[in-house]
Amino acid sequence: MGDSIIRTQVDNTVFTWNKDKGIFSFDGAQSVLFWDSAIELFISTIIEVSGNDVSNTVLEATGFRMGELVSSYYKDRIDTRDVIEQYMDIYRNAGWGKIKVTHFCLDEKKVILKLKNSWEHRIYQSMKKEQAVVLLPSHWAGVLTALFKENMWYKVNKSQLNGDEFDEIEIYPSSITPNDNIHQLARQKEQAYINQLEQKVEDRTQELSDLVKHLSTPIMPVMKGILAVSLVGKFNDERFEGLLQKTLFAFSKQRATYLLLDMTAISDFDEYIIFRLQGLVKAVALLGGECILVGISPILGVQIINSGVDLRTIPTFSTLEQGIEHAIDKLGYEIVKKS
Repeated sequence: MGDSIIRTQVDNTVFTWNKDKGIFSFDGAQSVLFWDSAIELFISTIIEVSGNDVSNTVLEATGFRMGELVSSYYKDRIDTRDVIEQYMDIYRNAGWGKIKVTHFCLDEKKVILKLKNSWEHRIYQSMKKEQAVVLLPSHWAGVLTALFKENMWYKVNKSQLNGDEFDEIEIYPSSITPNDNIHQLARQKEQAYINQLEQKVEDRTQELSDLVKHLSTPIMPVMKGILAVSLVGKFNDERFEGLLQKTLFAFSKQRATYLLLDMTAISDFDEYIIFRLQGLVKAVALLGGECILVGISPILGVQIINSGVDLRTIPTFSTLEQGIEHAIDKLGYEIVKKS
């Protein structure tokens, strides 16, 4: 062995540096050494860009797959029954913190680990983030998934974050997988986006509905004492109720005497329109006013007659101009053309 290659062994773990090639090997596998601060920057960037929920899922999936990879690398060199003790030395020697196995049952396929001063906890502590470890527990789940040939997952029973002396990680058989978590997260994000779109559509629909109500029942002050309302299209209970409230409010506020109901744009004069118009006429009368129907076309006139409704008590005119002239005359005004 030349001076360009340096090898050292700690317990059963072999570290090799090939200075000519610039390669560091960890138990024969090419590896990379990083400062905690470099990993901290890496993780903090993921959290900053992705947010907590996404970053946790990403770190869990990464840790799990790393565990499967590591386990597959050692599967031919380490007896399954001794794997936990072997890994405890390997990770400790690699600076991953102090690891102790407190429970290992091959029949149950259940393992409980005690982690203290793990690099993940050190980094979160340095970042001053109140965040439980996720990458290393999922990493161990990946390791044992490959060794036990059964999907494993984890739960954190104790956490240094909560003031415990160590992190206690329980690994057990489970149907939960990182892929499921990723897909679930994607569905949650998709559903949240759909909900946002639905809310925007609902808000926009409400805005347009309010605009339609405003435009479809314009209230026009003609002159002092006279208001005109144009009825457009078809009416239902909601729309007519809005018309009633809006009209009576404006009529009272303007202290008007006459309300001209322009029927020019009414598409169909049915029993519903008749019933609601009678209610509007009575409501205006209670405010001390009088309604005048204008825009009565020959076809609409025939419909009114065939409906059997007696509108003789309500002044009716074929044009808005005639209705305005009638109201002006009733108010005692006179329109005089300048000489």
